[in-house]
Amino acid sequence: MTAGPAPARGSAGRLRVTSVEPLTPAMLRLTVEVEQPHLPLDPSCPNQVLRLSPVGAEADAGALSGARPASRTYTIRRADPASGLIDLDVVLHGDGLFVRWARSAAPGDALDFTGPRPHAVPSLAADAVIMAADETGLPALAAVAEAAPAGLPVHAVIEVADAAEEQPLASSADLRVTWLHRDGAPAGTTGALERAVRSLPWPGGAVDVWVAGEAGEVRAIRRFASNERGVERDRLHAFGYWRLGRAGSPG
Repeated sequence: MTAGPAPARGSAGRLRVTSVEPLTPAMLRLTVEVEQPHLPLDPSCPNQVLRLSPVGAEADAGALSGARPASRTYTIRRADPASGLIDLDVVLHGDGLFVRWARSAAPGDALDFTGPRPHAVPSLAADAVIMAADETGLPALAAVAEAAPAGLPVHAVIEVADAAEEQPLASSADLRVTWLHRDGAPAGTTGALERAVRSLPWPGGAVDVWVAGEAGEVRAIRRFASNERGVERDRLHAFGYWRLGRAGSPG
């Protein structure tokens, strides 16, 4: 998930919430229907993102005051082009406008959006894939793992608040998952993701590394993979979804 300016009016599509389902105590699944499309879905890309702007009294008040409506970029967890339904998994952290909106979202609520646009995917033709993420990167990690082919060795390291935040991950790949629990420590402060990636038995051959989460922790894993494991630049996919200390960061 990333923040940024909202699209200009008239250049966006419209989504309508059809159902709201809590996945864990801190993650909510919004299923939305594409009421007015913006760009077409690419069924061949397992990691696509939408930039979302809530439609409602609080968002409209900001627009009337001259401010651009708040927006956030979210990964499409799952999409069904035939029905036009899309699943979006939202981490409920902080007290930003979008999180407040998501907490109270109900069927019939609307979102303006732009996209979908493709985001980076590790090569599924690699000899092995290593993925690391906190809860903000979990929806993208899960979508990529679900698309990975049978037999591909994939090791996913995922840091979440505690055991209640673990989720089942479906994959035809040879998927191994290591869950890390903060157990009360603030997100982005433990260094556990980097330590866990360092401790992995490193696969042979061409290895793709995909990392998403707090910017500082992502940089540390990227440096390790590049400098100590010799992973080539085009096989490194590293994304700082949020920065420790900034408003809206996970708690």
